[in-house]
Amino acid sequence: MIKKLDKFVLFLYKKYGITPNMLTYTRIFAAPWLALCVSMAISGKNGIFVIFTLLFYIFIISTDFFDGLLARQILKRPAHHNDNLKVNEETHDRAYGGMLDRLSDKILIIFLLIPFGLNLFTFLIIGGESILAYEALTSPSHKKQATGAGKLKMLFQALLIPVLILSNTTNFIPGIVLYSVIILTIILTGNSIYSHYFND
Repeated sequence: MIKKLDKFVLFLYKKYGITPNMLTYTRIFAAPWLALCVSMAISGKNGIFVIFTLLFYIFIISTDFFDGLLARQILKRPAHHNDNLKVNEETHDRAYGGMLDRLSDKILIIFLLIPFGLNLFTFLIIGGESILAYEALTSPSHKKQATGAGKLKMLFQALLIPVLILSNTTNFIPGIVLYSVIILTIILTGNSIYSHYFND
């Protein structure tokens, strides 16, 4: 499965010139539009539009997986003169790519939490992501890559958004599941801040 995905992302790179940073920028530019869709989905509670919003969200969040996969494939792949597309310096700049990847995740999550209003859990997560965004911009090059704690935090944040959408539009999500995901996401956000600021 992974080998097929590797071939797929390299095909996108060679055939269409899609770079990891282009996929990352997709999350940044899609964030306000996806947030608008979430707002309309939870206010209108139209089943078809909720499904559309969830599919749109899955597509956008999947770019976070594919940009990392493509970056790893390009970095370990020797550049040949007969390549259809030359590997440019931007693609090889791991520090910039790592910072941009982390920043795009934070922009996306902050935008997607706005439709759920200002309350304790959105305040804590948005505040935490703002702190981490500042750290991503100002940290030295060797610390711009995501940590293990950051990746786990992002996994739960990625899960949180559809859970919130479904809990606001359907009865599919039990309260215990909703609050468990919220609490774990807040804890992991705090742990990610700690790992970036206090762990060398």
